[in-house]
Amino acid sequence: MKYIISLLFFSISLFGFDYHLKSYNMADGVDCFFGLSSTANEINGGNIINSCYVKTKEGYVVIDSGPTYSYAQQSNRVMMQKDRLPVKYVINTTAEEVHILGNNFYKEQGAILLGPKEYKKYEYKNHFKIENSITRDAFQNTRVVPLDQYIDFDDTIYVGGVGINIIKIIEQNDRYLVVNIPSKKIIFVGDMIFNNRLPSLKSGRSIIRWLKGIRKIEGMPWQRLISSHGVHTKYTAIKNTKSYLTILKNTVAEKIEEGIDKHSIIENTKMFSFMDDNLYDKCHKENVALVYNELYKIKQRESKKLDNIYKYKEAEPKIESKKPIKVKKIKIKKPKVKKRTKKVVREPNIRYYSFSQAISKAIANRKIVLIKIHSDNCPFCKALDNTIRKNNEVKRLLNQNFVMVSLNNSRDELPLGIEVDVTPSLAFIRADTREVKMIIPGIEALGELIETLKEGISDGHRGGYLK
Repeated sequence: MKYIISLLFFSISLFGFDYHLKSYNMADGVDCFFGLSSTANEINGGNIINSCYVKTKEGYVVIDSGPTYSYAQQSNRVMMQKDRLPVKYVINTTAEEVHILGNNFYKEQGAILLGPKEYKKYEYKNHFKIENSITRDAFQNTRVVPLDQYIDFDDTIYVGGVGINIIKIIEQNDRYLVVNIPSKKIIFVGDMIFNNRLPSLKSGRSIIRWLKGIRKIEGMPWQRLISSHGVHTKYTAIKNTKSYLTILKNTVAEKIEEGIDKHSIIENTKMFSFMDDNLYDKCHKENVALVYNELYKIKQRESKKLDNIYKYKEAEPKIESKKPIKVKKIKIKKPKVKKRTKKVVREPNIRYYSFSQAISKAIANRKIVLIKIHSDNCPFCKALDNTIRKNNEVKRLLNQNFVMVSLNNSRDELPLGIEVDVTPSLAFIRADTREVKMIIPGIEALGELIETLKEGISDGHRGGYLK
């Protein structure tokens, strides 16, 4: 009994706060700790981000050291239990407290620290926001140390024969890096992707450049994607962030063009498909305001350019020319040619099948089964039906790539254990394996519907089950 008590005391004094860390293998030689989907508090000790370690012949490379000295210490203990190798490098994907405050522990072990240029602003801080949220024992020994190298442009390091690409992913922004390891087919994208919580546009992020950065990530070779938040690691992990930002940008831009004032846009831009995401209530209105500011400034700049062009033209001196000599023109009558009007080809209407019929048809034609789930007394369901019935582009996407099923959640039993709380919802099914690939709740806007269908099509092509 005395031995157990003394061992417990030793454990508490050694680590202060127990993070109960367990790592999960993501690829050959790559393991990750997955943080909780919440904000930092006394219970989780700031364990709200994902951090990883890559094993090479020479030693480990750590991706994001975590929120405290104690967190890094306990992460290192898990690594040493797998293989006693030195930590050669630590790469911070972003300049955020919960990503960088474990650096001091690894620096004491002799690791080389790399990170974004904006990290410098933390180097002279004596107090951090996270201190107000977690316990003293969790924050014990935590302090900021300078980096050995600040990444200002794309770079590659080689450790134990493994090439690691470090990419400055957003133009004109010194805060975010992406780490790609082609030989492991894995990419670490940090705060570029959020797959279980709403993205935040704070920290001066441009929505236009962020979307451009996501397109760059999509174009890189990888099979696993590790973000800072969330456990989804396959291609669909990008969907939530990309869809949210795309729809948000397009919606705000349309409202600005319509002349709607800023306050009304902030208060009335609801995105029902994302309301169940963590931090929606905290972040969404602020995101709308930030996007409005960015897009409105762009519109103002473009208007000023046009005004300057018109002023320049008006200010041009008029040069008087000599009167031209009149020459009689001989008029030649041209035969009248009837203008041919292009016929708009209307897509055939959507056909709906039973689930079993849809599975057979989708397998035979290498298409995706798409279940449209509606319910009684659902006005948005009727609006979605009207869009599917009338919009030519939507019908084209559906006819070419999907076999449709329509089910009433109020009366019908949904297949494959599908459960939805919001209607209308769309469920994407891979027919040959009967795997539910995506369930998208609360579809309303046309742009949202088209983006969702295209995402399903892209996933089908990547997965090889869509022709």
